[in-house]
Amino acid sequence: CKFSVVNSKVSTGSYKRQVYEVPSGKQLVDQAVIDRITWATWTSVLGDEVIGIWSRHAEKADVNCACVSHSGINLVTGDDFGMVKLFDFPCPEKFVRTCFCMVTTSTVDIRILSCFSRRHMMEIFSSLNL
Repeated sequence: CKFSVVNSKVSTGSYKRQVYEVPSGKQLVDQAVIDRITWATWTSVLGDEVIGIWSRHAEKADVNCACVSHSGINLVTGDDFGMVKLFDFPCPEKFVRTCFCMVTTSTVDIRILSCFSRRHMMEIFSSLNL
């Protein structure tokens, strides 16, 4: 999901992005209007802005979660293979190399604390990556 002050974006089980006006619940379909929205948060694995998170052989359900930093320049993802990856945001080009990667046992959700900078995240990744 992504949220702006007056809009909500959801990703459905059929992997379609839908944007709704809040509080009316009216679905927005005009792409020009949607493109002008400044999102307050971003946790969606779908969209032109995150095409690069998908590896060459990934299936739709492989990447479980994503979170853009509050500064809007970093993206962390988690997948079915226990990989937690750090990307530059946006990453609109296909098959982007990750900036950093670590392995966990499983990753179903992930968030970036607002006080964390890219340097902090790299230090944490370095200290945890065995």
